Amino acid sequence: MKRRTMIALIIALTAAGVIGSCGGTAEQPQADQDITEDVENSAFVLADSASESFSSCSYRFSVYMISPYSDTPELTGNLTGIMSDELETPLLRIEMEQVSSPEGGISVAQSMILVSGADSAYAYNPDENILDKGALEDGGANLLGPGVYSVMIEYFLDDPFADEIASQSVVSEGLDTVGTVSCETYLVTYSGGEKARWSFGLEDHIPRRVERMMTDRDGIEISRVLEVYDLDISPVTTDVVFTIEPSEGTTVGLYSAFLPVGTDAPLWTLTDRDGNTASLEDMRGSIVVLDFWATWCGPCITVMPEVQSIFDNYPPDQVRVYGVNVWESGDPASFMDENGFTYGLLLEGDAVADDYRVTGIPTLYVIDQEGRIAFVEVGANPELGEMLSSAVDSLLATD
Repeated sequence: MKRRTMIALIIALTAAGVIGSCGGTAEQPQADQDITEDVENSAFVLADSASESFSSCSYRFSVYMISPYSDTPELTGNLTGIMSDELETPLLRIEMEQVSSPEGGISVAQSMILVSGADSAYAYNPDENILDKGALEDGGANLLGPGVYSVMIEYFLDDPFADEIASQSVVSEGLDTVGTVSCETYLVTYSGGEKARWSFGLEDHIPRRVERMMTDRDGIEISRVLEVYDLDISPVTTDVVFTIEPSEGTTVGLYSAFLPVGTDAPLWTLTDRDGNTASLEDMRGSIVVLDFWATWCGPCITVMPEVQSIFDNYPPDQVRVYGVNVWESGDPASFMDENGFTYGLLLEGDAVADDYRVTGIPTLYVIDQEGRIAFVEVGANPELGEMLSSAVDSLLATD
């Protein structure tokens, strides 16, 4: 049985910019069905069954943006993936090229080989003979970078179209062709108001195209499109496909997406909403919880009640709780007031985010009484509240 742990892999990937997310992917809440036509609903029931029927695949892909921006790069390449009961996340190999490399666009080499193995991820630049490797438990999945958008995650999930089946509405938009495959296309409006356009093969009901609609941090409407060609749902693979061994002369780098537990937390001084300064050095002896966030980041908003719960349930002299606002285009103080969040707010934290290796938000750190990293989590993990409480309780017990 395939697991929803691909969601965890996507959460671990943190990317900003035009083709990117704010670093977390929260599953859309399911709502009572309000499907306009039973026929349209059944299309996703069939797609759900068809996508669950195989556990390995290979395909060619194209990823591109539909946006007002004039220079949006296109990623093309080949992907091979396998999921099984023994795996926590899929094995993936992505051989990727970037058709265009505009200034300010996706920052990747013209050709890359990206691999997510059983316990590590790899990013190999064959032109420069540079290999980066990172353990998955240390956020190594970030090495996949923009290549993650080439993954049709529905091929690797249980109940892959549960959210679509439970969506607000599904509207048929007629026939389309993706590559050489005739498809039926549907526009979905999810319970949270988000939209996506899906194209399923007429004969096999497997998704070949998805357009995910969103707004960027400036409020501009954009879409990210993934198209799948030459799909093979029974490829012949070996374990060698999902690892990269450096050859002689390869420059190898070790990657970690965040500061390791046990290391000293970088010192910082920031300004709060009232114009007062707050300094980590002055908080020595207290536990410090930091949530790097922004008003435009949906997953950040998802975890804020959990951060508020920590603030509400622990003595403020023992546990200091702050939201560190980063990459902001809105009014964070007004946002917190309007939504009833009362924990500390620190402003203009971009430089601190760099020091803490924050590449996507939300990123949460717990710093112990001696100023060391005690806990770190990236993304809107549904168990975050319990994880934060456990980390804080453990530190209080040893104090």
